[in-house]
Amino acid sequence: MEAGRIINQGQAAGEPQMGQVYSGAYPAFAANSLQVVSLDKTGAQMSNGEGRKPTYSAALIAYTPYAAPQDIVGLAGSASKQVRVLRFAVSGRATSANQLDVQLVKRSSADTGGTPSALAAVVHDSNDAAASAAVTSYGAAPSPGTLVGAIRAQQINLSAAGSGGAAVPVEFDFGTVNDKSIVLNSASEGLYLNLNGATMPGGTVLNVFVEWSEE
Repeated sequence: MEAGRIINQGQAAGEPQMGQVYSGAYPAFAANSLQVVSLDKTGAQMSNGEGRKPTYSAALIAYTPYAAPQDIVGLAGSASKQVRVLRFAVSGRATSANQLDVQLVKRSSADTGGTPSALAAVVHDSNDAAASAAVTSYGAAPSPGTLVGAIRAQQINLSAAGSGGAAVPVEFDFGTVNDKSIVLNSASEGLYLNLNGATMPGGTVLNVFVEWSEE
């Protein structure tokens, strides 16, 4: 089919249609460029609800909060990529069943100090590049960065250790109801799981995970 040819409605029978077979890797097309449709490996037009953006997760198991904890786990953005936070989740247990207030706070500058420990950022697809964002847990109170504000707050139930039951985790999801995800546009911006300085019930340990994409 010659370039620029206009096909009238109902006259396209037999005309070749062009497309690009999707390789499985996230394409890096230039912004505002025009691209042909993606095809699956059978040559059919691709229809896939699964995202193609490089996606990562980090998790922390059986974390014991420090005294009167504020920020305990944070995801800091990237100097080279735009980071979109997809979900942040927390669950836990204590010696006796109890409750705990948790919140997510956004900061425009990163926390410092606080006996930080880097969590492994695990790429969902080994064909994608390593993560450029960073996830950190804190063994002591960090010096907080500049607060933008709290964006989520909820109570979680702590199950009794050894009871054989597990309380339902609290999971904060973003970008699932046609809303914009939490976007971190620089390495200084971050999203932090915060316990608001509360007294921890005896024997409290928490499990946390965070998931994000980069583009």
